[in-house]
Amino acid sequence: MSRHVIVIGGGVGGLATAIRLAAAGLRVTLLEKNARVGGKLNLWEIPHPNRPGDRPFRFDTGPSLLTLPFVFEQLFAAAGETMADHLDLIRLDPISQFRWEDGFQFQLRSSETETAAELNRVAPDQTAGWRAVAERGRDIWNRTADLFLYHSPEQALRGDGFNPRKALSMLTIPLQIGMFSRFSKLIDRHLTSPRLREVLYQYATYSGASPFKAPATLAVIPYAEQHFGGWYPRGGMYRIAESLEAVARKLGVVLRTDAAVSSVMIKDATACGVRLADGQTLSADAVIANSDVVYTYRNLIEAKSRRRYPDRKLDRIEPGGSGMVLLLGVDCRYPQLAHHTKFMPGDYKSDLSAMFETHTVPTDPCIYVCASTHTDPTQAPEGCENLFILASAPAIDGKLDWSVEGPRYRNQLIHTLEHRWGLTDLSKRIVAERHFTPADLQSTYNANAGSIYGIGSNSRRSAFLRPPNRDRDIKGMYFAGGATHPGGGLPLVALSGKIVSELVMEDFGIASPSRDVALL
Repeated sequence: MSRHVIVIGGGVGGLATAIRLAAAGLRVTLLEKNARVGGKLNLWEIPHPNRPGDRPFRFDTGPSLLTLPFVFEQLFAAAGETMADHLDLIRLDPISQFRWEDGFQFQLRSSETETAAELNRVAPDQTAGWRAVAERGRDIWNRTADLFLYHSPEQALRGDGFNPRKALSMLTIPLQIGMFSRFSKLIDRHLTSPRLREVLYQYATYSGASPFKAPATLAVIPYAEQHFGGWYPRGGMYRIAESLEAVARKLGVVLRTDAAVSSVMIKDATACGVRLADGQTLSADAVIANSDVVYTYRNLIEAKSRRRYPDRKLDRIEPGGSGMVLLLGVDCRYPQLAHHTKFMPGDYKSDLSAMFETHTVPTDPCIYVCASTHTDPTQAPEGCENLFILASAPAIDGKLDWSVEGPRYRNQLIHTLEHRWGLTDLSKRIVAERHFTPADLQSTYNANAGSIYGIGSNSRRSAFLRPPNRDRDIKGMYFAGGATHPGGGLPLVALSGKIVSELVMEDFGIASPSRDVALL
């Protein structure tokens, strides 16, 4: 009988791991604490209260953009499937629209050529500087993508065999990719426009970091988005989770929802199964946690078994930033919105400071609005919008009571959109509503400190030396997802599934299939 593997958590990292292991012939059981898989990539659906026979409002509750689509092409291919048979991807143009209160607007277009044309329109003197930042990102991508995104650090160092020359080469990479300089300094060196600086600063927040603390290596993020494009699956982002679930079931993965895990069973320093919240136990030859790494160590693994991760060390791991999310179904259309619109504050630095330094609710945050109906009208009733609104918030540290701050921040955001940004009568047009505070993210997804982005990237260690994919003390214990290597975001958590599946197969003595390669 084949080996049995348990995956804790049905986020994209867990689904990707389960698919690859099942495709290799292993028996896989995936356990998800919530009612549906997907993790933070999830769905809220609700009918219009006055039009119950019409199509409902559909809200993607997490990621709203797919980048590096080839990562998912490779994942489907590993299962013997073709992505195009499951997902109809639409390349968004513009990727995002940025607006400032004085009327200045900038559209981040779907290709480097189109963005260059937009720069020539709004700030021709900044074109060369923008291109220099992009070229730095391209260089970092070419040096690191295949090595670090597709392998764990130990795999990257080992490669085809350890030798001193290779080790020395690996040690020089941090200097080559900007690990010892700041992202904001790289941008400021090449761009003088405060507005265009802000456009690039916000990419650091994609990894839960401040641009003023994060390493310049993050220049790879805007490069990758521009080079490979930003995509939307027709039918909504949750179609990704639905498609992966269908593939996993086809491969024989046993998916159990409403199945919370209370502990990992460990015997003789070896993970041997899990105990569910209802008391049931399941044995396994390996356990893979797609649940948050800090949460897993602190809550699912007894202290005596986690010598390298005692509570005092977990307390020092900095969570990434968080946010306040509003899901608003409105019975009108706002033509001034794009699929993605970012309303920029008067002082963007104060927004970042509130999230990462003072740990307070911003008084004037950047407000991101996703209206996927502008690309896909089926996501709301006729003539309506499904507004996903996100504004920054600090991770939980005990200073804020979100039962109080949540409603207040909600009113602040709606008032600002209505009265500053021209979303006329927004407060009166809302017919369906739900919100998520950092406290909700913590309780719903077991997110450490209510963080959206897992572990932050404000230091070289947190950006590059995350908790490993394979535990060094507990045999048969592995980690996938945004809080481990290679990081957060849909393509990276999918790649964590690839990395973990290869480590499991290596430990089981199973030959891995031909490896995927980053498209350079």
